[in-house]
Amino acid sequence: MSGVLMRMIRTLRFSLLLIVFLAAGCGYDLEGTLRPGNLKDVRTISIPPFLNQTNEPGLGRAVTKAVRGRFLRDGRLRVSGSPDADVALEGVLREYRLSPIGFTRTDRALQYRVVVRTRIRLRDKERGKLLINQDMESYAEFAVSSSIARSDANRSNANQQAADSLSEDLVSLVLEGF
Repeated sequence: MSGVLMRMIRTLRFSLLLIVFLAAGCGYDLEGTLRPGNLKDVRTISIPPFLNQTNEPGLGRAVTKAVRGRFLRDGRLRVSGSPDADVALEGVLREYRLSPIGFTRTDRALQYRVVVRTRIRLRDKERGKLLINQDMESYAEFAVSSSIARSDANRSNANQQAADSLSEDLVSLVLEGF
């Protein structure tokens, strides 16, 4: 066979193969586009301020901001300030605990673990159905310093880390089912 005929056959084979792939589709979905079955029709989520029942000031604001930011970055649901959102995510900070986990030889605490326990409820507003109702815990650790200001800053950073951890776990729970 001539070289021209061979090139035409190869081009024809390639074209047919390309058409088959395009017609069949590859089944690939971009990450962040899938949702669990109970949220297939859900497009918007409202996240009212988390209620802080702990004695830790500012924790409710930090957690609410972290959760809203995480849902915004994820992008699978549009975060809405409107009460007309498809679902509402409500949170109640029920417990804030500091547990010493590192000590000096004289039993002075050097490091603490922050534990934040939160009750989470996800409501389908159209159907009036409770989709999620469970407690979640988040953790972070911080070191105590000889400076009160430094120790306070370390504790604030740990609170923010616990809020960020909770927000990651919450997006996973709501949008991936675990």
